[in-house]
Amino acid sequence: MTTRFRQVIIALAALSLASAATADEGEKVLLRGEAFVKGPAILLGEVAEIEGTRAAELAMIEVGRAARPGSFLRVNAALILARLKDAGIATDDVHIEGARAVRARTMSLEVSRETIAEDLARFIELEMPWDPADTIVDVQSPHQDLIVQDGQLEIRWRPNPQYRYLGPGSFRGELVVDGQVRKTLICKATIESYRDVVVVVNDVPRGRPLAPADLAVEKRAVSSIRGGVFSDPADLRGYVARSTLFPGQVVSRRKVEPRRLFRRNQTVMVEARSGSLLVRNRARALMDGRAGEIVTCVNPGSKAKFQGRVRADGVVVVE
Repeated sequence: MTTRFRQVIIALAALSLASAATADEGEKVLLRGEAFVKGPAILLGEVAEIEGTRAAELAMIEVGRAARPGSFLRVNAALILARLKDAGIATDDVHIEGARAVRARTMSLEVSRETIAEDLARFIELEMPWDPADTIVDVQSPHQDLIVQDGQLEIRWRPNPQYRYLGPGSFRGELVVDGQVRKTLICKATIESYRDVVVVVNDVPRGRPLAPADLAVEKRAVSSIRGGVFSDPADLRGYVARSTLFPGQVVSRRKVEPRRLFRRNQTVMVEARSGSLLVRNRARALMDGRAGEIVTCVNPGSKAKFQGRVRADGVVVVE
């Protein structure tokens, strides 16, 4: 046997022994004593180091359900072996080593009471119809912090459909992690907005015109305002008190009315325009007239009735 031939035989024998050793070795799964898992399922790759040609495949096998966020679950080697069999893996070629059981703790995210309250306050400021500078938003924090699965967190809020962002109200919150709703909660908030309104600073008897000296502008809570109100004293020029007004009282449209410019059956001036032609005549009013109102009049000659709008100077304008 030549030296060259002997070297070839030795090399082939060594290769054969190496191949046999590799075949005997198979896939090696080294269990960790403790591991952090994402959840909701525990993957083999999260609790063990895997070696071998099928390592990537084995790493994706589910070996159980994860514990709730922040808690742990023990995963023993026997359970892992059973899961491999369920997945159709030939366990004779898999060698499980390392710890006899893995303490698999589910990663968690702690959401503080303050964080939840601040997030709801931001939501309310974006959705409410009031100016944040003139509005007080009081959010009641949850009773305790919340723990959810670790991941990308989003809180989605929904108010009661009948709520108008004024006074006390309830909001339903969904804690969404990586696109999945993990927890729901109910938070309460109280909203009060303030606006400028015209108030009375002097007694104004019924029927008396409102003078600028009788009026002032103050901020008042929107929830305390009933009916239409005025924000500019100039808008009350020509108005009289429908009932007696007292200092500090908000001037509402139910408390005032435009000054009466003429009474029923009184003769009034009427104007009608046709192109560049302006016609003036007199007629008899069939109702009291105030600035801006539409009244019915009758022509004293033809007895024909017509309607017109009362101008600030008491003239009825027919359009």
